[in-house]
Amino acid sequence: MSHLIRIFLVLVILLIGVVIAAMIFDDSGYVMVEFNGWVVEMNVWSLSLSLIVIFVGLMLTNLLVKASLVAASGSKSWLGQWGNRKKQNAFTAGLIALAEKNYLMARKNFQKIENEDFDGINLLAAAEAEMQLGQPLQAKRYWRLAATYEKSVLAANLCLIRDALQHCQSHEAITLIQSLNEKQQAQTVVLKLWAQALGQAGKWQELKDKLKGWKKALGNDYDPLMQQASKGHFAEIASKEGAGQLKQNWKSLPRNTRQDPAQQAAYIQQLIDQGMHGDAELALVEYQKSAPHPLLIPMFKLLKLPNPTPAIKTLENWLKQDGLNVELLSALGHIAFNANDKLLAEKALAKAIKLGNRQEDLVLMANIKESQDFPQQALQLYKQSMQANED
Repeated sequence: MSHLIRIFLVLVILLIGVVIAAMIFDDSGYVMVEFNGWVVEMNVWSLSLSLIVIFVGLMLTNLLVKASLVAASGSKSWLGQWGNRKKQNAFTAGLIALAEKNYLMARKNFQKIENEDFDGINLLAAAEAEMQLGQPLQAKRYWRLAATYEKSVLAANLCLIRDALQHCQSHEAITLIQSLNEKQQAQTVVLKLWAQALGQAGKWQELKDKLKGWKKALGNDYDPLMQQASKGHFAEIASKEGAGQLKQNWKSLPRNTRQDPAQQAAYIQQLIDQGMHGDAELALVEYQKSAPHPLLIPMFKLLKLPNPTPAIKTLENWLKQDGLNVELLSALGHIAFNANDKLLAEKALAKAIKLGNRQEDLVLMANIKESQDFPQQALQLYKQSMQANED
């Protein structure tokens, strides 16, 4: 509107100028234009008015062209916004359908935006829908596509790694992990999967070496993983070279390795698996001279010796300092039962059950009562053990 007003003002000023000029000058002049057989005759004032009309017409044409371009640009922008809303609606509807476990509807919506840029999140969601629909190959295709987006590369590769491990493809899982950058490899979730892959591949020594550098990152998961790795490594030695070589290998390890409770537990477990219960008992007592360790206490229960005096004496000494320790009482009860000392076993288990009411202790006490010909008490203990398991 402002442009039209300006054009109108220009037109008025020019017309006023022509009128004033005609009033001042009496001679109107004469102009003739000949072009290709066409002849136009007019005076100066007619020419001036013609030029004014042409000038104003050009200004109006310019204004019309600009308005048309703006309108076309606005239409294009509106169409683009409408397209984006449509894609966003499909993405939202897909996520909602996935949460509602309507996987066919989720698939339908995600297929609409398969080639759109949602930072790979749409592809991860589509893969989940395909997995739920029993289409793992299609899910893997989506994971690989999601891995091409920077923001979803780690999540997509984690899915691929887990899938490989689930299908016992440990070497493929390791290759995928090694393809990640250093920052991604240092993630705790990646380290756990890496450990699982190395264990599945039977690379126990490599796993043990890597775990030493992962101890801080793994936190509470370090001990069970190291125990698993050491157990696998020792089992491999024992199966190939025998129990004697297993003991020699243990003695040849560095002192700090032999002082690691996780590796001690794995070594003792292998001694027990090889039937060397006496050596396992001595190791358990020796490695806990200063104080009992949570990883080693349960291993007393696995000892089957006719006269495990050192182990029983050690447990009783600890109980003098901590008589309400359920783990110690349970361990004493089990080792005494295995040594056929049912009186001591019953005494220790009764106190452990009173304090902890754990299933393994209840079942063992039921066995003792059954052997003593107290079927009703045994039955009650079995029922109690089932209840403890449900709790």
